[in-house]
Parts: sequence; C-alpha cells; structure tokens
Amino acid sequence: QQLSQSDGKIKKVQEAREKAKNKGIKERVAEESGPLKQENVELKRQYHGICTREGAPLFCTTKLFGILFKPVSFSEVLGMLFFFLLFFGAVPIAIYYFLVPHRALFLVGIYLLDILIFGGLYVFIGNRTVGKYREVVKQGAEIRKKILRNKKQIKRLKNEIHKDSNDAPYHLEEFDDELSRLNQERNEIIAQKQNALHSFETVNQNIIRDEIENTEKERLATLKEQWQQASQERNSLEGQAQEMQIALTQKFEQFIGKKHLNEEDILRMIQFLQNGQCKSLTEAVLKLEEPEVESVANPSADSAG
Repeated sequence: QQLSQSDGKIKKVQEAREKAKNKGIKERVAEESGPLKQENVELKRQYHGICTREGAPLFCTTKLFGILFKPVSFSEVLGMLFFFLLFFGAVPIAIYYFLVPHRALFLVGIYLLDILIFGGLYVFIGNRTVGKYREVVKQGAEIRKKILRNKKQIKRLKNEIHKDSNDAPYHLEEFDDELSRLNQERNEIIAQKQNALHSFETVNQNIIRDEIENTEKERLATLKEQWQQASQERNSLEGQAQEMQIALTQKFEQFIGKKHLNEEDILRMIQFLQNGQCKSLTEAVLKLEEPEVESVANPSADSAG
C-alpha cells in the first residue's frame, strides 16, 4: 500500500514536470522564433505599402493571387495546377453530367464557355496586375520567398527545440528535487519490505511454526496414535476377510461352484433347504440353476413366450 501511494506521488510530480516542460518549450519557441515572425509581419506590411504606393490592387498581396499568377514554391505550383484542373476540368465535366443532356455538342459548348469565362477572367486579371504592375508583382514574389524561408526556419527551429534533451532552460530543478526525494522514499520502503520478508523467513517463520507445533502437539500425537490403531485394525480386518475367503473357497466352492459363492445365491439355497424344497445342497444348486437349464433346453418356448 505504501509503495502504491509512493508510485502515485511520483507519477503526479512527473506529470506536473512534463506540463511545465511543455509550457517552457512553447515559450522558448515563441521567444526564439519571435524575430522571424516579426520580420514576416514587416515584410507583409512592406508589400502592402508598395501596392498602395504604386496603385496596384491590394488583392495582389493575397496568397491566392500569388499561387495563380506568381508561384514561388513547389507547393504553390501544385496549387496552381489544382485550380486549373478544377476550373477547366472538374467544373465543365460536373455541369455536363449533372445539369445538361449527355450530348457531345453540349460538352464542346460547355468547354468553350468555361474557357471563355474563366480563361478570359484569368487573362483580364493578369493584364490588370502582372501586365500593368510587373515590377510590383516581382517585388511581391521576392518578399513572399523571404516569408517562406522564414517559415521553414521557424519550423526547423521548433523541431530542434523539441529534440533538445537539455532541460536546463526550463528551470525544472524543483520538480527534479521532489522526484529525487520521492524515489529515495520509495527505495526506503522497498528496503523495509525486503527486511521484513527476510526477518519473517529467518526468524518469525520459525517462531510461528514452533507455536503452532507446540499448541497442536498433543492433539497431533493423539491423532497419530488413533491413525496407527485404525491402520492396525484395518490390517487385522483385511487379514480376517482374506482368511474367511480362503476358508469359504476350501469348504464350499467344491460343492456349490465358484459362480454361486456369493451372498445372494447362498441365501437362496438356504431358503430352499429351510422350506423343504430341496433335501440336499446338491439339489439346491441344481434348483438354483433350473432357469438356465430350462432356457438352454427349450429355447423355442422362450421365444414363443
């Protein structure tokens, strides 16, 4: 019970230590990545200022505009391909299968209308932004590259901090001291348990055995004597039974046969003699065997019966 309580205290302190460490890691990540995040904020503000100063539309600063008109990373190129497949593939096919009759002429018309609407809108926006404010869009692409580099560096920094095995920056000494004290306390409990078991096995166990044996010694002696007497009586009775069996065999088996040397047949033969049904033991044996003799002599009568 003491060990269970000690383990519960240790687990509670370990959980509190882990919680404090996670909080420290978050604070460390926020502190060390703070300059990079602040730089990203300044870069976005700078791009916004360039667009405002040059008269370019403010939507040029959005991520969607960058993906569609000036991708600066592999993931943004994939994003642009996704939007092209969506507007020039999925949309017309969905319209063809769900909204209009399935005819080739309708499919061609849907694709032409799709290209005219979405393609024309794409070209129009591109001319009014990339074509008209090429330098602004170019500067925006460079700024977005810097922002992406900073984000990758923040992610790498976060992974390094999580993998760092040094807990010193998180000031967990109080928890470590408490865990050390609790572990020492647990070791002492284990030592006490081992000493108690050793004492029981070497001293107390013998004392308890002696007490039990002394208390029950007289009764055990009486029971042992009774058991010996019962064993002798049993052996005597078994000997008498064996002698009687031999005597019966020697005296009566030759007259009544081995198969009739049982209590039931003997009682029947005695009854035959007492009732006068038979005058001799031989007649009693024959009368006892009459059903068998009749059955063998007249099987057809038994069958008919």
